[in-house]
Amino acid sequence: MVKNIYEMLQQACVQNKDRIFFVRQNETYADLLKKVKQRAVLLARRFGIKKGDTVAILSGNTPDFIKSYFAITSQGAHVLMLDTGLTPAEHLNMMQRTDCKLALAQKSHFIDGGPEMFDIESIDDTDENDFVAADVSRDDLAMLSFTSGSTGNPKVVGLTHNNILSLGQGALFYKPVIKPGYTFYGFLPLYHIYGVVINIIAPLVLSGKLLLQPVLNPREFIADFKQYHPEVIPAVPRVWEAFYKKITDTAREKHAYTIMRAVMAGQGALRLIGAGALVRKVTKPVHEIFGGNTKVLVSAGATLKPTIRRFFEKLGFVVGDCYGLTECTGPGNFNFAFRLPDGKMHYAGPLPGNELKIHNPDKDGVGEIWLRGDMVMPGYIDNDAANAAAFEDGWFKTGDLGKLDKRGRLIVKGRQKQVIVLDSGKNVYPDELEDLYQQNDEILSAAVFEYTLRGKIVPYAVFQVKPGTTAARVAMLIKASNLKIAPYKWVKHFAITEEELPQTSAKKIKHFMVKEMLDAGLFNRADS
Repeated sequence: MVKNIYEMLQQACVQNKDRIFFVRQNETYADLLKKVKQRAVLLARRFGIKKGDTVAILSGNTPDFIKSYFAITSQGAHVLMLDTGLTPAEHLNMMQRTDCKLALAQKSHFIDGGPEMFDIESIDDTDENDFVAADVSRDDLAMLSFTSGSTGNPKVVGLTHNNILSLGQGALFYKPVIKPGYTFYGFLPLYHIYGVVINIIAPLVLSGKLLLQPVLNPREFIADFKQYHPEVIPAVPRVWEAFYKKITDTAREKHAYTIMRAVMAGQGALRLIGAGALVRKVTKPVHEIFGGNTKVLVSAGATLKPTIRRFFEKLGFVVGDCYGLTECTGPGNFNFAFRLPDGKMHYAGPLPGNELKIHNPDKDGVGEIWLRGDMVMPGYIDNDAANAAAFEDGWFKTGDLGKLDKRGRLIVKGRQKQVIVLDSGKNVYPDELEDLYQQNDEILSAAVFEYTLRGKIVPYAVFQVKPGTTAARVAMLIKASNLKIAPYKWVKHFAITEEELPQTSAKKIKHFMVKEMLDAGLFNRADS
């Protein structure tokens, strides 16, 4: 049995030694293993890195990030994943809290006053034959990540070699849909657990290729799609929403939106009567946006609106809609519809070896999402109080609310602390309303939260709108949308802005900041 991350890497690289791993660099699995060994020798000999040490990575998306990740873990050291979007002061605080001994960083991220900094993009001239792997067991710590808590001191998540190995083993469940040799597109930040899952571990264990993109620029993405034709494209929901808007806007401009919707809705019947060519004519332009060869779209990091998932599924993509947290090594659950080898359809569920349940559901089936299994962390580092609050009978209490549909698909309703409890006692779920209002073409994004007006609790919304969209126009749009839901959920009070709403590195809207900006008078309020 493979007992640590290095052994998993070695096994994959030996089995696939002549396959390309890094597409842009034209480097094979054998090249990857060699360079991991060389970096590990450097860490051990020059810096004295040993089992139990902490080594930070502070870098954008380069092959050196991945080589360093495996090199550090091969020595039994802990990889501290640092968000490049944070400030130097935050980086220093995180390195001090974890007793970090060394930081492998791009020169543009070098910091004074902390541990020794080493240029992660340096070429190692060490001899791979001097490599010695540390004696590391599955229960040893491998990764340290800070939670993105908006207030107070963020907690430190400690993931073990077993957590990562269980992720890799679980990913094999998707072999029927993600084939060997598929190219994974890699623009997601590798320091984030989503980037680790889909751009480090999944390509490795599924014998895939990785096309890294360090520049967060849609033009670069489109150019890569046309040149390299990736089969698997992971992104955050905000990106899929942007593509959805662009595709539907283009269809409307060409007066083709109505027929597009009709063909997508009736494509099964059209194929049965021999009109498959019409379906292909409608869907082909969308597939060409992604390079014409894309099979699988993956979404994680925040909640993907069901309307967006269904839209891309109807266009012929397999959509992996993931719910997860750093604390559960990423994917706690996948809504991922595809046919298994035995002919049965799979619609949803956690990776093998893990469980999900809805705790204490209400009459509508909504309750807190609890997770248990091989991918759940042992606990927060040196934080007994947080662990006592987070775990119960082996279950990790996520703090998120959700329900399961008739096919077992998880519908996330939002954070427990963000649920709007009206004076009547009824619950309003912001995610549901944000999804509803964003179906309007002129509303680019939405933040819905609890607000008190004239002594009464109401759902309040701040909308990012297309340039030139007036508050009066938005009032008409949301009035029409409100007819689709119960009156007690209606948003009647809102503000608008043409500026992008504040987001986390995973592109989640920072509701607390939106509320602060509203109170500071930074938005055009329709109720003022």
